[in-house]
Amino acid sequence: MGTLSFTAPLWVDEYRSAALLVCGPDGRVTLADRTAAELFACPQQELLGRELADLLAPPDEAKSAHDLLDTTTGRVATTPFRRPDGSVFAASVTRSEAATCDGTVTTLALRAAGSSGAAQSWSAAIVRSARDAIIGESLEGRVTSWNTAAEQLYGYTEDEMRGRRMAELYPLETAGEEADILRRITEGESVEIYEAQRTHRDGHRMMVELSVSPVTDAAGRIVGAARVSRDVTARHRDEAKFRWLLDATALAVIGVDAHGVIQLVNSEAQRIFGYAAEELRGQPVEILLPEQIRERHAEHRSIYVTDPRMRRMGEGLQLAARRKNGTEFPAEISLASIETDEGLLVAATVHDISARLGQEAERQRLENELQRSQRLDSLGQLAGGVAHDFNNVLAIISTHASILEEDLDEADAPVLDGAREAVAQVLAASERGARLTKQLLAFGRREIVRPQVFDLNDVVRDVQRMLTGTLGANIVLTDDLTPRPAAVSADPGRIEQVLVNLAVNARDAMPAGGSLGVHTDHTTLGAMDAALHGLDRGPYVRLRVIDTGTGMPPEVAERAFEPFFSTKAAEGHGTGLGLASVYGIVSQAGGTIGLDSEVGVGTTVTILLPAADAELTDPEEAPRTEPKPGFGTILLVDDERDLRASIETILTRVGYTVISAASGAEAVDLAATYSGRLDLVLTDITMPGLSGREVADQVRALYPAVPVLYMSGFAQRLLTSKGTIDPEVTLIEKPFNRRDLLAAIDEVLRLPV
Repeated sequence: MGTLSFTAPLWVDEYRSAALLVCGPDGRVTLADRTAAELFACPQQELLGRELADLLAPPDEAKSAHDLLDTTTGRVATTPFRRPDGSVFAASVTRSEAATCDGTVTTLALRAAGSSGAAQSWSAAIVRSARDAIIGESLEGRVTSWNTAAEQLYGYTEDEMRGRRMAELYPLETAGEEADILRRITEGESVEIYEAQRTHRDGHRMMVELSVSPVTDAAGRIVGAARVSRDVTARHRDEAKFRWLLDATALAVIGVDAHGVIQLVNSEAQRIFGYAAEELRGQPVEILLPEQIRERHAEHRSIYVTDPRMRRMGEGLQLAARRKNGTEFPAEISLASIETDEGLLVAATVHDISARLGQEAERQRLENELQRSQRLDSLGQLAGGVAHDFNNVLAIISTHASILEEDLDEADAPVLDGAREAVAQVLAASERGARLTKQLLAFGRREIVRPQVFDLNDVVRDVQRMLTGTLGANIVLTDDLTPRPAAVSADPGRIEQVLVNLAVNARDAMPAGGSLGVHTDHTTLGAMDAALHGLDRGPYVRLRVIDTGTGMPPEVAERAFEPFFSTKAAEGHGTGLGLASVYGIVSQAGGTIGLDSEVGVGTTVTILLPAADAELTDPEEAPRTEPKPGFGTILLVDDERDLRASIETILTRVGYTVISAASGAEAVDLAATYSGRLDLVLTDITMPGLSGREVADQVRALYPAVPVLYMSGFAQRLLTSKGTIDPEVTLIEKPFNRRDLLAAIDEVLRLPV
């Protein structure tokens, strides 16, 4: 092979700890020392005679060998070498030349990993002892090195894996990922994979965290890849549990770092905000807030991270939140923080409180409605009591005035014309008072009604015909009626009164003109809606009266149904009983009424009446008959002395015999001792002691065939549980005059027994 000739200083100083290779002019190794044999992990003889290119790692081994042999003497270059077993290592190379009898030879001093042999051993020991799997890989995807941790992680020894493809450790469905990793490595990119599936020798799958970096030669060319893998199966399992728990909660959870950047979101947060998790991660948390408060919130957040104490839900931290589509909703926020390896992480738990606020508002509305209903009921009881007493007073006035009218009519004296006019005024005033008491009784739901099944559409059409020309030419009256019958069970006269009152109110609210629409349709109330309106569930007929008038502010609309409350300041333009009587009539019919009004827009009154099951009946007019002469015996019962006296006068003047009683007990005693024929019981209903109904029952025990005519301005004791009067009951309402009384008595006496 020839003899090397070195000067002593060069040998001692330059090559003392290096592995020496001497190459002849043909580029073959002519001499290798023991250190070189250790470095290449083979006997010295296996190195001799080999071309230098055979000892270099691909690619372009020939070019690398040429560069080493022809470079400037003394230059140090880091170059990847390949051992005979295929493993690759990097070494710094110092080149020099020497003259021999065979010509000039090139001496290469190799120091593995840029260090001495001891350093190489130390580095190798570190790699072998590392807790992470460190794997060398060629660009063809074959394993070139495999440390102890790799053996423990994957179950294969280094001898079993060297030269095999890394793709063999991939699950079948992800085997294609290896080609993508090698492509990226070849392009000089480092690959970080947070989690990837790999297959153990025994077949079970595991999760690894993977980092792959390019390995370059002395010329900077990429010649392989270095992998660092770590088993994160347990962490993946824990994170899966954490994610499951996070997604299982019904509240939205958002993780934000100290800079206000979103790091994690759960599924509920994605749902309520409308963003995918990928859209939110990395974004400032202010993206979830309305624009007008983002700057202020950022300031508060900066203050919070200086003292990140827990704030529990309901401690007063409420914000408006913003969805992806731009809509906003009220939210309640609780905060909790934790220090992580990456710094402070704040967990914000977001609760959409729209439903709760809506429920609170609804509860407040129901409480207000209950208070309003209780107030109206109290006013109704007061109005009913006042109307009852006032009706008795009016009855005394009207009956005595009608007696006086009769006497004046019989006296044909012109001098009495003034008296006749005065009596007419008294009777007219008593009629106006009677109308007022009727409205009071209607509001208090104590008015006497005679319900029947009828089509509400027919009443609407009748009222429209009546109102045409009355409302004024500048008011357009329209209707939109349901095509099928709107059958209800109520007093059609009272419902007609409702429509007229609403129309008149609408007219007064449109002094400059407008439109008034009447609509009917059918609806069915479920349990929730029925409870909301205080009704039974089932089918209803809905009546809506809509005007385009001036409307009412909320404080006026709140009191619209109260008696004697009116916004009509001019004298003679309203008593304040119109809407109050409407409220009472609808309530007594088993329905409900609501009012929706806006100033400058108009008012909509909505009425719900129970739909009737019975067949519609056509009202029949009673046949006209000639009145009978006034004779027979009448048992008169009333606790009002003056009224009783005037009625007795009226009856005796036309020929009736009257037995008068001041109480129910007295009437029963008189009936029991009376030996003649009793033709009629005329009794008040509400009296101290026995009521009129009880008097009638006890008298009929003595005279089974005797008819009964009830008198009352407040017939509560005579009404059924539904607030109606039985069909077989005959009643004359107070106040009445002479003609009304005699006509009612005549009608009762003509009825078949």
